[in-house]
Amino acid sequence: MIVLAIIGFGPLSLTCLIGMYVVMARPRWFYAVVRNLYRESAGEPTDGSANSKIFGTAGIRLKCFLCLLVLLVLDIAPVPVTGSIGLYVVITRPHWFKALVEKIYDGMARDEYPQP
Repeated sequence: MIVLAIIGFGPLSLTCLIGMYVVMARPRWFYAVVRNLYRESAGEPTDGSANSKIFGTAGIRLKCFLCLLVLLVLDIAPVPVTGSIGLYVVITRPHWFKALVEKIYDGMARDEYPQP
């Protein structure tokens, strides 16, 4: 934990690097974390299937990666942009974030990531 705190003060945002890894590798643990975070959230997010059909999973992942790359550049400034967005997502649990995660993991096998 101390190592992560020290790296966080460096020139590169550790939060953005982890986000880029999640978007590209789609690890099982992140999907489980998001499903648990939204377990008791009221209502379901909109489907957004029209957007998925236009861009596809690879397009969504590329857009997320590019957004995180921009945030990585912005995070060099003294204001922690990515960490603030992450804190907002954890506290408010916006529906757009769950919908985005569902789009990113859409191409994965459903038996690999079962519904709770």
